[in-house]
Amino acid sequence: MTMTFGFDYLTVFLPLFAQDAPPASPPPGGGLSVILLMVSFFFIFYWLFMLRPQQKQEEKHRKMLNSLEKNDRVLTVGGIIAAIHSVDKEKNEVVLKVDDSNGTKIKFHLSSIEMVFPKDKDKDKEGGDKTGK
Repeated sequence: MTMTFGFDYLTVFLPLFAQDAPPASPPPGGGLSVILLMVSFFFIFYWLFMLRPQQKQEEKHRKMLNSLEKNDRVLTVGGIIAAIHSVDKEKNEVVLKVDDSNGTKIKFHLSSIEMVFPKDKDKDKEGGDKTGK
């Protein structure tokens, strides 16, 4: 009994002996430098779009608090609209005149002032509102 090696035998077993190409090696020096570059990019992005605008807003609020004067109309963080009766910057306190008819006054911490309403120059000059009513 003789065994013949024909074409069918080779087509079945030949792919078993085939080898894949060796895997490609990573480019040299790409590991740590790429990670450091990405971390520095994210830090710059965070500083430009998160920290810097917040610092500008805090500086603007600090300037507004330093410029408070008597009779300025303000809004507190609690939603109270009132006029300033007195400001004590050493104690960080402000006394607000809430009701003119009763003379009601409330003492707040200076940082609780959220905004100052703009003064109406025409109303101060004419003694009334702008519409003349």
